[in-house]
Amino acid sequence: MHTLTRHTFALLLTGLALCAAGCESGQGSPAESEGPSSPSTPSSPAPSSPTSEPPPAGLGTVHKDPNDTSVRDRTEGPITVKRGERFSIALRQNVSARADWSLAEPRPSAAVLRKVGESSYQTAREKELVGGGHTKYVTFEALKAGDTRIVFANSFGTDTSAGGYSPHLPRTITYRVTVR
Repeated sequence: MHTLTRHTFALLLTGLALCAAGCESGQGSPAESEGPSSPSTPSSPAPSSPTSEPPPAGLGTVHKDPNDTSVRDRTEGPITVKRGERFSIALRQNVSARADWSLAEPRPSAAVLRKVGESSYQTAREKELVGGGHTKYVTFEALKAGDTRIVFANSFGTDTSAGGYSPHLPRTITYRVTVR
C-alpha cells in the first residue's frame, strides 16, 4: 500500500505539472520571450519574468542549458575561462517533469576545476505553481590551465529504479571546459 501511495502521489504531481504547463502555454513561456541562448556564450542570468526577483549573486559567468530534450546524451561548449575565474552552469530542474540533474562521473579534473557550490532560483510564478520547477546553478572555479569535462546526469533518465524512468528521457549533458 505504501508503494502504491507513493506512485499515485508521483502521478498526481506529474499530472498537475502538465496541467499547469498547458494552462500557461496560452500566455507565452518565459523561454519564448527571452529568445535562444547558447551555453557556450557567456550571459548574465535573466529572470524568467520582468517582475521576478534577480537570481542569486556571485555566480560568475552563467552558461545556460538550452533544454534540448530531443537528444539523450549531448555535449555542449566549449566553455573557455581564465584561471581564477568563476562560472556557473544553469540547468532547469523540475522533479515533477522528470528532470533532476546532478554532477556525475567522470568528475571534472580536480587540478583544473573546483566545484564551489550550488544554488537554485525560482521565479515568483514558479513559486505559485505546484511542481513549478526552478533553475539550478552549479558554480565552479578555474584553478589551472587545461581541458576537462563536466558531466551532469538526469537521475530519471539513468536510474531504472526511479519511479518516473523512461528510456526516452535525456540522460546526460557534458560541458567541455578549457581554462587558459
